[in-house]
Amino acid sequence: KSSKMAVRVAVFTSIPNIATTLLEHAPTLLLDVIDDPGLGGYGGTVIFDPAVLRNDTRKQLAVCTVLIAEPAVLAALLAYDQHSLPNLKWCQSTYAGVDPMFKTLGLSMPLPFSMTRFAGKFGPPIAEWTMAQIISHERNFSAMRADQANNSWAGTRTVASYRYLSTLTLSILGCGDIGLCIARAAKAFGMKTIGFTKSSRENNCIPEVDEFVTDLPAALQRADYIVNVLPSTTYTRGLLNGEALAVAATTNGGNCPVFLNVGRGDVINETSLSRGLDCGYISAAILDVFETEPLPKESPLWSRPDVVISPHVSGITQSKDVPELFMENYERYCDNKELFYSVDWSKGY
Repeated sequence: KSSKMAVRVAVFTSIPNIATTLLEHAPTLLLDVIDDPGLGGYGGTVIFDPAVLRNDTRKQLAVCTVLIAEPAVLAALLAYDQHSLPNLKWCQSTYAGVDPMFKTLGLSMPLPFSMTRFAGKFGPPIAEWTMAQIISHERNFSAMRADQANNSWAGTRTVASYRYLSTLTLSILGCGDIGLCIARAAKAFGMKTIGFTKSSRENNCIPEVDEFVTDLPAALQRADYIVNVLPSTTYTRGLLNGEALAVAATTNGGNCPVFLNVGRGDVINETSLSRGLDCGYISAAILDVFETEPLPKESPLWSRPDVVISPHVSGITQSKDVPELFMENYERYCDNKELFYSVDWSKGY
């Protein structure tokens, strides 16, 4: 059994107030709050340069046994100096996705420490974002705002032509915690839900999902809306590239689906996404994640009227939530128990 008094916890994150909230939960924690100008960020994007860290920061990192940090920060630290965290036994990520660990480090074997994802909290806010975007698109709220700006009473024009959600089908690519929260929200509006998973599941095993499929075309060609929730792994990267979306053009007698992405941007590259829109495979794209983040100013996506851009904010890490999950795992760590939401290095998430 580990001694809690001997555990040094370093907090090195761009998310504000995590350390303050953590000490409210556990005032006796041996806590090192690392504040370094080399770390910054906003939304879902971390700005970090390990080459400009102060010496005292390096010393604090060198002695910590437990670290709370963004995965991009941890990956950059180890890529810059693989010996920068010699005593690290466990890292609690502040994000649900840990793909920077695999992209930056090119992991082919487990690292000599445990890593846990920040999970179990993002489902409801991302489901809210997804349903808000679907409703906004169906009801054409953007046209309402434009009409208001022009003092125009649209009446029975485009804003009065919409479909009931109860007549629509939502295909969800990835049915983990977040995907099932989206399915639950969609079912509340009467939508039919199709869940795409890598491994087969029995239909009717989860009430929020009407049908599970392992065949990607089967998920794409019957949907009015397609939402990607898949993590970034060797299996999912580029999954929708090329002509993968072409089968979606046959949806419901030619009413092409709308594509939403709240998973990871590398499931489809920008070229394939633009082609899908140009060729009518999909009628619109509502995007919270992108192949490159921040989205470059020169990207043609900015000016497309059939694209909605959201700056990776569908589900943000709330500073109050991280300490709650951390303390659950901290007790388990000190008792040598299995940690919640541990990263499986072989699966990539």
